[in-house]
Amino acid sequence: MNLLTRVKKSVRHRAAYKASEPLSKLLSLTGFGRYGPGPQLKQPEPLRQAGIPVETYRFDVAELERFWDELQAQNAVIRHFCGFQPYWEKRPQYHFTWKQIEPLVAREDAVYVDIASTPSSPYLDVVRMLGRTRNIYAQDLVFPPGIHGHQIGGSAAELPLEDGSVDAMTLHCSFEHFEGTADTGFIREAGRVLRPGGKVCIVPLYLGEYAFTMCDPAWGYDIRRDAEPIIHLFPRWGERHGRFYDAVTLKERVLAPAHAAGLQSRVFHFENIMDLHPTCYTHFGLVLEKPAKV
Repeated sequence: MNLLTRVKKSVRHRAAYKASEPLSKLLSLTGFGRYGPGPQLKQPEPLRQAGIPVETYRFDVAELERFWDELQAQNAVIRHFCGFQPYWEKRPQYHFTWKQIEPLVAREDAVYVDIASTPSSPYLDVVRMLGRTRNIYAQDLVFPPGIHGHQIGGSAAELPLEDGSVDAMTLHCSFEHFEGTADTGFIREAGRVLRPGGKVCIVPLYLGEYAFTMCDPAWGYDIRRDAEPIIHLFPRWGERHGRFYDAVTLKERVLAPAHAAGLQSRVFHFENIMDLHPTCYTHFGLVLEKPAKV
């Protein structure tokens, strides 16, 4: 990105940031959405009451600190990341998903894909350092369509990958941004591209006290109102779309399609996540696995 492009992007971001608050208030008055963030679900009881099994997961805080201290000592990218990101924000997510996929990327021929990734994601360095595989790919809409080196471009709901070709996929703070039917479409694609024994890890799994979509209207002014549940207008959030499921929509859009695609699902509740920081938002995660052939 050249200097002129960066300056233009910075100006656009500043303008959108200033417009976000009055635009949110205006649109709430027109009935487009409700002003302010929606109520995030933090406890698992409503899921269990709806018949969704939920597993309890507790972070070992001391182990988490050792994990990142050791990585920082060996890698400048991770050291830079840890210096700028709050301890509670993404490091618990990355630690959890690494523990899930660690056995899968221990083979040299394993294939790993970080879905809706970015070139600057430090998680790719974690996998490069700790895994044996070098078949490490970053997928995102911003990349050119198709496979180019270690980048995969296009929609995650239409992956240019062969059936049964992937061992592990991760989604960090990304699944909620899949608009329209892309969330269900990706679940079906996961069932197609995963090898037997392969896994998909989605963290956070954003859940609400009811189903809603969160939107900063400075970025999501063109979202189709009729295609969304309740919209919450969150000023200065900086994101155009964030889907929060309730028990019903989680079943309909994610768990039932996963089952139909031959995947087993495990919903995790991170019971002690608030011990890391009182404003932590990673309360749930989802792991999908294709059963190994007997």
